[in-house]
This record gives sequence, structure tokens and C-alpha cells, in this order.
Amino acid sequence: MRQLLSWTATTAVWCSVLAAAVVVGVEGSLQTIAPGTAAALGSLGAACAGSLMWRAAGRIAAGRRTTYQLMAAGIQTMAAAFAAACWLPDPAADSVAGTGFAASVVLWALALLRLPDSGWAPQAVQRRLVDGSFVGLCALFFAWTLFARPLFAEMRGPLGEGDLAIVIPGMMGIVMLGVGFTTTFRIQRWRRRHALAYIAVFAVHFTGLSTFVAWQWQRPEERVLWWSVLWVATCAALLGVTYLARSQKPAPIDKPNYPGVHYTVMAGAGALAAGAVLINGATRGNLPLDATLLGLAAVGALGARLTLTYFDVRRVTGEATARQRRLSAIVGVASDTVLVLDPDLTVTWHPEDSAWRPATDAGTCVGASFLDLVHVDDRRNTEEDLRTLLDGLSHTGQVSLNIRVRDSARRWRHTETVVTDLRGRPQVRGLVARMEDVGARRSLETELARMAYSDPLTGLANRRALLQSLEDGVAAEEHQTALLLLDLDGFKNVNDTRGHDFGDELLVEVSRRIKELLRPTDVGARLGGDEFAILLRASWSEAVATAKALVARLGEPYEFHDESTVFVTGSVGIATAAEGLGDPELLLRNADLALRAAKQAGKNRYATYDSEFDRLVRRKNELSQELRGAIGRDELRLVYQPVFDVTDRTIVGAEALLRWNHPRLGQVSPAEFIPAATESGLTQDLAVWTVNRAAEQLAAWQNGGIKAWISVNVSVKELHTHLFATEVNTALIAAGVPAKRLVLEVTEHDFSHQMNTLIAQLGALRGAGVRIALDDFGSGYSSLGQLERLPVDIIKIDRDLIAKDDGGVGPLAAVTVALGRILGMEVIAEGVETDLQLNAMIAAEAPLVQGYLLAKPMDPDDLTRWLTEEPKALASAAYPVPGPRDTPRDVPESEKS
Repeated sequence: MRQLLSWTATTAVWCSVLAAAVVVGVEGSLQTIAPGTAAALGSLGAACAGSLMWRAAGRIAAGRRTTYQLMAAGIQTMAAAFAAACWLPDPAADSVAGTGFAASVVLWALALLRLPDSGWAPQAVQRRLVDGSFVGLCALFFAWTLFARPLFAEMRGPLGEGDLAIVIPGMMGIVMLGVGFTTTFRIQRWRRRHALAYIAVFAVHFTGLSTFVAWQWQRPEERVLWWSVLWVATCAALLGVTYLARSQKPAPIDKPNYPGVHYTVMAGAGALAAGAVLINGATRGNLPLDATLLGLAAVGALGARLTLTYFDVRRVTGEATARQRRLSAIVGVASDTVLVLDPDLTVTWHPEDSAWRPATDAGTCVGASFLDLVHVDDRRNTEEDLRTLLDGLSHTGQVSLNIRVRDSARRWRHTETVVTDLRGRPQVRGLVARMEDVGARRSLETELARMAYSDPLTGLANRRALLQSLEDGVAAEEHQTALLLLDLDGFKNVNDTRGHDFGDELLVEVSRRIKELLRPTDVGARLGGDEFAILLRASWSEAVATAKALVARLGEPYEFHDESTVFVTGSVGIATAAEGLGDPELLLRNADLALRAAKQAGKNRYATYDSEFDRLVRRKNELSQELRGAIGRDELRLVYQPVFDVTDRTIVGAEALLRWNHPRLGQVSPAEFIPAATESGLTQDLAVWTVNRAAEQLAAWQNGGIKAWISVNVSVKELHTHLFATEVNTALIAAGVPAKRLVLEVTEHDFSHQMNTLIAQLGALRGAGVRIALDDFGSGYSSLGQLERLPVDIIKIDRDLIAKDDGGVGPLAAVTVALGRILGMEVIAEGVETDLQLNAMIAAEAPLVQGYLLAKPMDPDDLTRWLTEEPKALASAAYPVPGPRDTPRDVPESEKS
């Protein structure tokens, strides 16, 4: 709808302009320019400028676009009225021209009133309009009464109907000029833009009206033409103002207001009007009617301004009262109070509705010295800080005071008081002290600090307090600080069997016994659960003596209210500041390592920090971390130790042994990484990887016509996982080898865990064709009855049954071979390392043998070469005698893991 109205108005303007051009063109001559032609050309140029200005205003920000569109509409209205006057008959032409000129003035005045804002602000627009109208009417009254009216009467005589079309818009233009002039002084930003705009608008109005005057009053043609040119030029200038507004950036900071200049302008305008009345009365007598009407209009504008001022005062007073009530309500429920002090530190103001009121011994506040309100112990520092503030030595203009202030109930309140120097502000001219009652907060902070640094169950210090004490102790007495870390043995069983409430009672009793051993300089702490710590200001020997006494005291029976007795022991780890190197966290870690060593040594004892144990733990942790990516980095490989058939002296199978070659750690022994894998839960992944590689090797042998089998060591953890059997079958099917070619070796002592489940799992694997070997037979706890129940195909005789320390043969070797034969199982004698042991196994008719005497673990390619090129490997070995590098002591049994 807005766009439709815009196009309609534009069409009407151009129709009028074109009609004027046609009329004056028909009536005029091509040889000369008539006044009407010059006026029509002026209206044509103004209409073009107005159209361009409307188009340019369309690209200004939405909030400011309307202002410049109003200016463009004013130009279009004036051009249309001018053009209509060119082709309408005289009475109608004068009426249309006067109405159009007056309408354009109204549009321009609205634009100037709206220009300072991004939208219509009713209250601001009202005040600008009333103030501007008063100034403009006063200026118009002065100019019309003393100059314009006598001059007009001399040149034209009495006012005619045609003259009103000129005089009334001219008067309105002066009022509009007053509106623009006054608004420029009222606003706090865009002053230059506003001044440029209202000067350009007044110039357009003045030149357009002058063109009409020159044409209507029949001035020479060249004068009409020049005024038309000036009119178009001022329209172009206003168009330039519009283009400047498109690229104008926002004002970063509002300029200061000049109320004095604004009221001076209004007072000056009133003085002009009063001077005009006096001068006219002294020289001409009574005021004519038209001048009187202008004076009454100015008085009316002044009355409107006073009325607005009255309502403004009422509104501001109401808002101030509401703010005061709101402030009183807020202060009344807050813990703050405010005092205003003069430079002599005398209290000059205090809110009546505050929650509490400071008072002196006499109960006074206002009129008393601020120092009399302060506790005597805090007065000296308070006075010094306030004098510093009064002398201007405070860079921030305020000071903070933690002081005690007496209230009207004669109680001392702990306050945080901020005093700000506002002597430079005329509204205050003093010091403002904001006093906050922090007594409740101080009590809460004290309680929270106690709770934050103590254990709520035992009353001992907590971990945070211990670390703080460690930092202080290590910094103060580096080599006289020792830390004892204590952990109860079997506390979990107490919690599980007697309940957590009973466990809490036990912890309280333990803490009581710890407190009995503490000296005044010692700190006892509970770190969590059943873990305690004692920080000693003592030497290493004194710390050991305390640890001995602590272990003995904790080992005594615990008797409770229900006449029950509990026996719980404790393990203690000791570390000193010298070992901790001045780092509290490192000292705590060393004590924890010592506690771990005491636990591993059998519990119910103490242990001191050992750097070698620390190194082993670090090494184990490092291996656990690096082992997680060993498979992906292709750092693992398998070696194979052959198993020989004593009957035909050939290799019938091999045991797959895992090896790890780390690029930085080098060759890592299985004795190191197998326990690390067990603790890290990686044995499942390693076992599956080993089975897959072994299956691939069996497939390669099968393609080469080799029928040897491969055995893989697995633990109970894998066998208890149902997915392991699936992984084994999947690997064998993928490799395309018979299941009987794979042997799974399980250590004998593993059978003591969940026997029934283990037997079921082994039975399932055996049913799929996989053979089962009982490794290290004779080193565990299996009875002959259990051996008969186990689904086992092969027995591997433990090395300790075959070999003696002197290289001889164990007495039970032949018995074990005979037992396996009776049970229908294959027997492998492992750990054969001397000729005597080999001959004994041959004499005992052991079918299969394995050991370093015959062959060490070797790479797959070397074993394949043995299997293809040397089928009589046992005979060709010629029973080599182990050299110094091949003795059992040089090759640990763990290498076979």
C-alpha cells in the first residue's frame, strides 16, 4: 500500500509538471523564454530532484529513511503546486500554489523534527515543535511587524487573495526555520547533519517561493529564470545531503548538551518580540490585526511550552518518587547501608528505610563523626585510609575498609565498607560509604573452611589440608619431613560382611589410634576410604619407628559396642622429603609406591620408598601403555621352539612364543610384557593375534606339505570368554587348516579357578577338533582325580620334574611319562637341557621332547628350513652340549611364555 501511494503521488506530480510544460510551451514562443516557461522549467527540475531524492532515500537505513522521504515528498509537493499554478486559471492557481507550498513546509518541518531520531519519539517531537514554533513565531513577529509589513504595504498595498499564497507559506517557512534552528541546539548528536539539512530545506523553500514571487509579481523574465535555476540548484544540494546520509557512520559518542544555549535562544526570541512591540508602539501606535495574531500565536506557543514543562515536572517528580520508594524498598531488605560524609568525616545523610543503622554510644548517626561509629581497634587504620582518600592519593578514587561498626542495638557488625570520593559531583559533594554487613558470611566462610580442610567422619585433615601442610613442610624443613601412607588390610571384607555403618565405626576407631601416636607437630589425614596419611616433622629413623608402632597398634583387636571383635591389620609406606625432591605431589606418590611394596611383600608391615621398585613400576606402566598399540604398529612376532619325536627323531610340532621388539625400548622380554598385558586386560587381544598368526603359519606349512602342529599358550581369562572359541574357529576356517593341527596350552595352576566352567569351555574347543595341552604339569595343584576329568590330550612335564640344579634327572620324570601313557595322553618332556636328561627321557620312553639342548626358539623361516631340508633334525643335532650362553641359568624359563 505504501509503494502504491508513492507511485500514485509521483504520477500526479509528473502529470502536473508535464501539463505545465505543455501549456507554457503552447502559449510561449520559441524565440524567447516567458516567465511561465522559466517557472515551468524550475518545477520540472525540482520534480526531477525530488524523484532522485526519493530513490536515494530508499537505500538509507530503515530508521532514518522516512526522514529523507518526507523531504523528497516536500520537494515533489512544491513542484506539483508550482506546475499546477502554471496551467490552472488565476484564482484556482493561487489557491493550489498556496496550499501546496504550505503542505511542503509541513512535510519539511516533520522531517526536521524526526531527523535526530531513528523513529517517532512523541515527547521529544512535541518539545522541539513547541520550542521551535515559539522561536520562529517571535522571529516572524519581529520581522513582519518592523520590516516586512511596511515594505509590503509600500510595494503592494493591501494584501490580496493572490498575495496570501505567498505570504502564508513565507511565514510558515520562517517558523520552520525556527524549528530547525532550535532543534539543532536541543539534540546531542548529528548537529552538523541536522544544521546542513534544515539550511538546505530552507534554501529550497526560499528559492522556490522567490521563483513564484518573481513570476506572480511579473518581474523580468531573466530574474524568474535565475530564481528557477537557484531553486533547482538548492534541490540538488538537498539531494546531495541525502547521498551524504547514505554513507554517514553512526556517532560513536554523544556530544554534550548545551541547555544554556538553548534557553538563551528562546529568551533572545522573546526579547525580539518584546522589542518589536515596544518599537511599534513608540513609532506607529497600535498593532495591526495580522501582527496581533502573530503575537498571540507566539504567546500560545509559550503557553504550550509552559504546559509541557508542568507535565514534565509532574512526570519527573513522580518518577523520582517511585525511584526513591524502590530504592528504599531495596535498601530495606538488603544487608547494605549507605552514609554520606562531609570532608570532616561527619555523617550528613543516612537512608531511613535501611535494614540497619550505624550509631554511636549515644545512639546518633547523622551529625556524628564516622570514626565514632568504628570499633576502637579499627579506628587508626580507618582514619589513615580516609585521609589518603581525602588527600587525593588514591588512584581509583575509593578505598575498601574491613571494619567493625556499632549498630543502633549496640552490637558490633563486621562490615566491608567501600568509601568513594564524590566531592567533585555537585549532587553529593562528599564521601559516600557503602557498608555491607558480612558477619553471617564470615561465619559461613569459617565453617566452610573447616569443612573444606577436614574429614567429616573422622575429624582428621583431608587430602587438601594434607597437601597444604606438605607444601608448607617441604618449603620450611626440606629434609625433616616424612610422610606415612597407611592402608587397611581386609577392610573391604568388613564392609561386605558387616555393612558400611560398621565399617565407618572401624574407621573412626582407626583414626583414634592414629591420633594417639601423633605429636603436636604431626598431621593426621584421611585421604578417602580406608587410606590414611601421617605427616611427620621427623627424620627417617623417627619415621620408621612411628611406622613400626603404627603397624603394631593397628594389628590389635577391635572391640565394638555389640561385643564383637574384628581383626584388621595395616600396611604403611614411608617417604621423606629428601626423596620427594621438594615436590609435595612427588612425596605423596613415593609414599604410595612404598605402600604398594608393603602390600606386595605380604601386608601387615611397613616399607620405605625404593628407587628400584619405582623404576620397575614406571617400566611396567610404560610397557602397559606401549603394548596397547604394538599390534597396530606391527611390533609383535612369533618364534617357534620345535617339539621332537624321540622315535623317528623328527620335528612333529612347535610351540609358538610371543616376542616384542619396540623401536625405542628394544627387545622386551616376555617376563616383562606378559604380566603387564595381564594387568592391562590385553591378553585376549594378544591371544587372538597369536592364534591368527599360528593359523597362517599352519596354512603355509600345509601348502608346503609339512604336517607339523603348533601349540599356543592361553590363559584362563581367554577360555572364560565365549568369544575366544569363536575367534579360534574363525581363524582356522579362514586359514583353511584342520583344527587338530592347533594345540592350546593351559598352565596347570590355572585349573584351580572355576573348574567346571573351564572344563566346559575346553570341551567345546576339543569338540571342534582343537587339541588341549596341560602345560607345566607337576608345578600346580591338580590331583589325579582332576586330571582324569580334564579334557586334555597332551601333558607337558614341567622342567622341575625333569631337571635338577646340577643338570641331573628328576626322580619323578619316568613316573609322569608312565602316567600319561596309562591315561592315554601324549607326553612332552619340556626343559631338556643336558644329554643326561635327554637319555633319561629316551629310556623312560617319553614320546616327545623339547628343550634348549635340541633347539632354541627360532624364526618361522628357520624352522621351515629344518622341517623341509633336515627331516632327521634330532639325529643331526648330535645332541649338542649347552655352552656357557645356553645354560638354563642364562636362558630364563620365562622366555617360553
